[in-house]
Amino acid sequence: MRKLNYLNIMLITILFYSCGPDEAGCMDENAINYNIDAVEDDGSCEYDLFIGPDVITVDPVKINRKVLVIGIDGFRSDVLTSQITPFMHNMTLARNGYYNTSHIVEDITYSGPNWSSILTGVNQYKHNVLNNEFENDNYSTYPHFFKYIETAQSNIKTASIVNWIPINTYVLNQNIDYSPVQPINDATVLSEAQNILSDSNADVLFLQFDELDVVGHAHGFNSNVNEYANMANLIDSHVENLLEIIDNKRSLGEDWLVLIVSDHGGEGTSHSDGNDPNVNQTIFFAEHSDIEFQASCCYVSNQADIASTVLNFLGISSQEYNFNTDGQSVVL
Repeated sequence: MRKLNYLNIMLITILFYSCGPDEAGCMDENAINYNIDAVEDDGSCEYDLFIGPDVITVDPVKINRKVLVIGIDGFRSDVLTSQITPFMHNMTLARNGYYNTSHIVEDITYSGPNWSSILTGVNQYKHNVLNNEFENDNYSTYPHFFKYIETAQSNIKTASIVNWIPINTYVLNQNIDYSPVQPINDATVLSEAQNILSDSNADVLFLQFDELDVVGHAHGFNSNVNEYANMANLIDSHVENLLEIIDNKRSLGEDWLVLIVSDHGGEGTSHSDGNDPNVNQTIFFAEHSDIEFQASCCYVSNQADIASTVLNFLGISSQEYNFNTDGQSVVL
């Protein structure tokens, strides 16, 4: 009997220590210190670093092109319907472009990591923004795409108008011509964008609408929730208004690319479950009248692709960016 008790104690001891607390470490397979046993990323990933100086080349045929990036916070893909968002839904049917409603977001499905990946062209493990506090960011090594634009040709007019102020406060606080940090609502984002575009005060413009996410948190991220559907419909009208301005400028000979992207979807009143397809997938559209894109059927985009698409369309190639990026341009 004593022998049996001793064996039981040993077995319990072994099980206790072998099933200890979840191991934290680097979870990016591309990092040089990837930890296959880690179940929680601790921000420790290390990568081969670019050895400068950077060399930037510019395609003189493309550098005068222009880009509008429309960011919509908290857009769940199934709200894209002919009834709720008729203009954007019709875009996918009637306009030339790349259209993905299963666009892959970052493993951490918060706004900070995802807007950072969208703007820097690298994943969360590199820019190291793992929450909405922006602590321990690595933007000095992995800067936003506006930095490469400004370095390539400083007379290009760049601007960012956002409702969620941390984007301009932390990510776009330098190497951009205009990025105000005063709190504003979505209606003001739209009106400022209208003025900037009408007055030709931006060649590359980034916008972020936030109120769809706010309504999702308050009432639910779901197309069957009236408040969420109504806000999505309002955002759709903002997009229609902006595209009307862009189409008018195109008719005057300006060459514009329009990108529409979200940072995450949602489920219930949250977007914290990174394993839920309603959360970890969202929309990414790239629209242009006559250039060739990746096939919408066959290429699955991710957040890092947005920066790569912007720079490729503008004909800007940076050795540093190309070495660091985790993205691929959807413009061929």
